[in-house]
Amino acid sequence: MSGLFNVLEHIDGFLVRLEKVMIVFLLFLLITLSFGQIIARNVFKLGFIWIDEFTRCIVLWMAFIGGALCSKYARHMRIDIILHLMQGTRKRIIEIVGNVFVIVICSVFFVASINHIKYQMESTVQLMLQGVPDWVISLVIPYFFAVAILRGVLHIKKDILGEDHIKLPEMGSDELDENPKHAANLSTAEEN
Repeated sequence: MSGLFNVLEHIDGFLVRLEKVMIVFLLFLLITLSFGQIIARNVFKLGFIWIDEFTRCIVLWMAFIGGALCSKYARHMRIDIILHLMQGTRKRIIEIVGNVFVIVICSVFFVASINHIKYQMESTVQLMLQGVPDWVISLVIPYFFAVAILRGVLHIKKDILGEDHIKLPEMGSDELDENPKHAANLSTAEEN
């Protein structure tokens, strides 16, 4: 069973790296195309309609890929106020229940998104980007739900085994440095 979880964690690690690259690439593309469109309209008095359609698709992909990336760090679909007040076994139990809830809800939406894509494949109407079938652009939606399910399962495994979750560092903290001991030494040196 641990072999299966090791494979799932390697897949998850690959997906996280891919998602980070995709977010950076899509953000760069969005800024470049939007800025280019502004310059083309204001300076050259011409615009390209496909850029507006394409930027909407980029925003859709960024939202779902960003949501998938947030699920890695447990920054999605949860209310942390209760978890901050609890510790130990009760906190882990609440996190497990929350992750089971996320898995169930995402499973329902995963099936719905697959059915939506099947419907789009049968449809001849193109609403998002002319020349590209809508179902191709919508593939990011079931991807998000599948990844959220995968990461929910991995979070439950970590909660049951008592393993630490990956946490995002707080802004301005020593955790931003890759070597926390080095950061602690720098901060004590600055105080002296």
